[in-house]
Amino acid sequence: MPDSLAEAVGILGGSFNPVHNGHLRMAIEVRETLGLKRVDLLPARIPPHKSSSGLLPFSLRLDLVREAVQGIDGLEVSDLEGQMPVPSYSYLTLVRLAESNPDIHYVFILGGTDLLTLPEWHRGLEIPLITDIAVAGRLGVGAEMIDGFLDAHWTWIKEESCARQVVGGKRVFFVSLPRLDISASLVRDRFQQGRDVAGLVPEAVRRRMLAEPRIFNDYWSLLP
Repeated sequence: MPDSLAEAVGILGGSFNPVHNGHLRMAIEVRETLGLKRVDLLPARIPPHKSSSGLLPFSLRLDLVREAVQGIDGLEVSDLEGQMPVPSYSYLTLVRLAESNPDIHYVFILGGTDLLTLPEWHRGLEIPLITDIAVAGRLGVGAEMIDGFLDAHWTWIKEESCARQVVGGKRVFFVSLPRLDISASLVRDRFQQGRDVAGLVPEAVRRRMLAEPRIFNDYWSLLP
């Protein structure tokens, strides 16, 4: 556990359509492994890489994330992207966070598969130059694959077993996750089929979905 991260704040972004237990487990694992002060879950208002068709309203997704983290130590929620221009580019969000809170050390949290798509993001290859990144290994993406991706785009030095220093930039930490094959698409499919999503989403989110099924089904039926 790097000592310098004891006061750092993790940022876990996403569409959260809807938030599920895989999101929460990722946030908890990264926080505990790196010893972060807390992790903020940050819903995207309009994700640039996904169609807005079928996306639950930002206010509803934000409410669900807030309900999901209730009672979980070290997890909080940020509504920052609701105040920013759309689409919600991670690079611009991270710049805004750094400018607004210069005394806070941020760590951007990514799934391993998301890291591999950085070249397709808006200024994605500049992100490791402006902020530390925690890469959560999942879906077959492990340390060797991540190191290969770093080799292809930056010069870097291995500092610790889980840390890589990008020359001229920040650090990339690798965090191994327990296997938990839950995705938002799995939750949506199960719910639209009338199946129980208990164990896939936080109980507060499940209750909200059961109380207002038409809202969720109406939006999710529009997904391509």
